Amino acid sequence: DPILIPTPAIRRMLTIGLGTAIAQQLVGIDAIQYFLVYIIEESGIQSRDMQSFVLIGLGVLKLIVIILAGNLFDKRGRRPLFFISLAGMASALLLISATFYISNQDENHAKHAALTIVGLAIYLSFFSLGMGPGAWLIPSEVFSTTIRAKAMSLATFLNRVTATILSSTFLTVANGLTWAGFFLLLSVICFLIAIFFFYYLPETKGKSLEDMSQYFANITGDTSVLDAERRLRELRREQRHQRQTPTIHVHAQQQSVTTPHPFNPNSSVAPVEMESYDTTPIDERNIRPIV
Repeated sequence: DPILIPTPAIRRMLTIGLGTAIAQQLVGIDAIQYFLVYIIEESGIQSRDMQSFVLIGLGVLKLIVIILAGNLFDKRGRRPLFFISLAGMASALLLISATFYISNQDENHAKHAALTIVGLAIYLSFFSLGMGPGAWLIPSEVFSTTIRAKAMSLATFLNRVTATILSSTFLTVANGLTWAGFFLLLSVICFLIAIFFFYYLPETKGKSLEDMSQYFANITGDTSVLDAERRLRELRREQRHQRQTPTIHVHAQQQSVTTPHPFNPNSSVAPVEMESYDTTPIDERNIRPIV
């Protein structure tokens, strides 16, 4: 199995594709969104109406930015948006961390709540600009057709496992490191992911799967992935040719006659094959008289 025992080119594809899927959750997006109400409350906003208003505003902002990102990925490329996204998230997390640190020194948390909300808005916006859609775009563009189905399934699985681990340990880590320390940790993780992308992430804008396979074969010196894709294309071509070639089936047909029952006109006897009868006229038969 090329997933379990990968060649150098396949290993490079898996490193980038799976690493991108895991990185999307390492920045803490699901954990922050699951406990967003708790974070807003900790920032000093106690009113339920105001919390609902903030949640709706952040959701609408995230939706608008992710729509814009769909166009920017094809115009600006993948790598620039990833680095802009990570830089914006790291800055926003530093702002949130500093706000929580200052508010811990001050008994009046409410006056610092606005900065926390601004930091969350910047974080969600920059996530939607790059890491949000890009983490699913990159795996679909770097995995070759020979491993595409299994690799995408594995990427999705690891993404959700990472999200589960971070979400289930969110409050424990935050209580252990304090809120300021937790958001500072997430900022450092964003910086480390940016380093990983700088050295490993290729630009996939305007490139086909065949182009990416050739790229990985060139940088690793492993052409086996190209041979595997060539064999797969030939196999698919043969299967397509077989489906398009008509097959003529000749079926032997026998004529049978159903005769009515001699005593019950509404029923009939079993069909009798016509070839079992002698159709020669009686006058022409060689019949010997009985002496």
